[in-house]
Amino acid sequence: MAKPLKSVPTFTASFWKKIGDEVSDRIQVHTKSGRDVRDKGFKKYSPKYEDAKAAGNFKRQSSRSKKPDLTLTGDMLRNLQTRSANKEGAIIGWSGTNAQKVQWNADMGREITTTAKPVTTKIENWIDKQVGARIDRNIKATNETKTFVIG
Repeated sequence: MAKPLKSVPTFTASFWKKIGDEVSDRIQVHTKSGRDVRDKGFKKYSPKYEDAKAAGNFKRQSSRSKKPDLTLTGDMLRNLQTRSANKEGAIIGWSGTNAQKVQWNADMGREITTTAKPVTTKIENWIDKQVGARIDRNIKATNETKTFVIG
């Protein structure tokens, strides 16, 4: 039997946790591709840093790419994760020194996220699709007549 519309929860903390985890993964993949939040290539590394990275001169180094991918050890990108989630949304981000690395990279012209544009357009569209699907599923679970006024 269908539930009345007012009794169907639109979102749950677990829904937003899954969204936050997937968004974190998508940001990591996008960043490793060498693209910023506006889908532009990252600003080049300095020649000295680029050569040292390519030569493997750093401790715990996991990438030798000369292409700016913001990955040296991988710690900073792995630290991006869902920090909290409730029925209203999720907060993802970095902690400690990894948050400082993200800020330093932004100051150097390599923005993974910004206040004005927290995620890429592609990730934003994916979030919209997930939220829309959840709303549609919840509406179908009701037996009330739905009237939408547009405009």
